[in-house]
Amino acid sequence: MENLGSLRCSNCGTPLDLPAKGVFGVNCPVCQLLNTFGVLLPDSDLTAETFEAQLGNLVAEARASGIPLDVIVHTLRDELEFSAELASRGRDLYVQIVDLGPSTSQPLRRSQRDESAMLRGRSVGG
Repeated sequence: MENLGSLRCSNCGTPLDLPAKGVFGVNCPVCQLLNTFGVLLPDSDLTAETFEAQLGNLVAEARASGIPLDVIVHTLRDELEFSAELASRGRDLYVQIVDLGPSTSQPLRRSQRDESAMLRGRSVGG
């Protein structure tokens, strides 16, 4: 039998009430996703560092698959907005990326690494 205390939205993690008998799923009261009965969020030992690494790997995989960078940025912005709004219920938030131009605070120097493999100052995929 399932642990009824761990029935959570598979999208945002909000605890869900047990559906009525014979009901196919439950709509999340926060994100409105239909969660099918019996689908539980797995227990995870995810840390901030692991999350960052997995996100970096996912971005690298998307780039390697040929997904345009503007699509990757748009998708990440949408997810950040969604997460920020969940953290600040009742607020409409917008994530904006501001191009401040070339960095002039440090002298230009050539890196030993391939610059095409750099993303935000971090090596991607290697």
